[in-house]
Amino acid sequence: MNHPVFSLSPSPSVFVIVLLLFVQVPSSVSNSALFADCANKFVCGNISADFPFWGTGRPPACGIPQLELKCEDNIAKMNISQAAYRVLDINQDDGILRIAREDYLVGLCPPQFVNSTFNPKVFESVEGYTNLTFIYGCMAAPTAMPVPGLFTCKINAVNYQSGYIQAGATGPGECYGSVFVPISITDLAPVVIMPDLEQSLKEGFEVRWKVDGEACRECNRSSGVCGIDSVTNQTTCYCPNQSSGSRTCALHGSTPNADPAIPARGMYLNFSSNQFMKYSSHCLMLHTPWFLPCFIPLILF
Repeated sequence: MNHPVFSLSPSPSVFVIVLLLFVQVPSSVSNSALFADCANKFVCGNISADFPFWGTGRPPACGIPQLELKCEDNIAKMNISQAAYRVLDINQDDGILRIAREDYLVGLCPPQFVNSTFNPKVFESVEGYTNLTFIYGCMAAPTAMPVPGLFTCKINAVNYQSGYIQAGATGPGECYGSVFVPISITDLAPVVIMPDLEQSLKEGFEVRWKVDGEACRECNRSSGVCGIDSVTNQTTCYCPNQSSGSRTCALHGSTPNADPAIPARGMYLNFSSNQFMKYSSHCLMLHTPWFLPCFIPLILF
């Protein structure tokens, strides 16, 4: 007398529905894709970079959210705290970024009044720079201001609005608006010479990014590539042919973790409906490559 595989025998359509519910893209595929994507460098003009930067072929998981790079007309650019910058140099050995304000590359009259501010959790200042404030739309500049330090800009379609420069990071006071920007201390002079100041703004300034560099070096030494875990927001390591990132990849010759035991193909299963659901739940805990061996004995026998 033949015994049924299940004491409660569902119709074939039930098996189809169960399979459709359980089939999913293997996590190893997505992580292998991240390994390949994050192994690529951002390249634009004479600028190239990898972790902790992302953008243009490097997905967000490859870098810190605030360090997105863009390539426009073969020029590397980025936005930091609502201000637009041109990327002049990236020194990944020292973790230093040289940038210049986009709006000050064409003169001293910016279209928007946005200060150069930096999230202290991501950036820190570099020695040798100080803030300089450009103040706009004044009725009159301070009488003590040297004449070369004065300039004019059109504000709200009104020409010849007085502006002046002040050391430090300050507000506009009674004037229309102000913008402070880091500038090299060596470029400052007792008497401001406007052409020299404009050239200094074009040469930009440096900031240092704050990243767990040692974690990334450990990852690289193990043949992995660095990225960011979206849940913990910490540096993680993407590895080839592995299902998840970790601090490092398995070294060559190491023994991988054993996969959970599963019933042999063709094994006779005398499950009740409750046991079937329990076994199905167990299959969900397995990586997807083991999914079909998990369910084939249930369908074929």
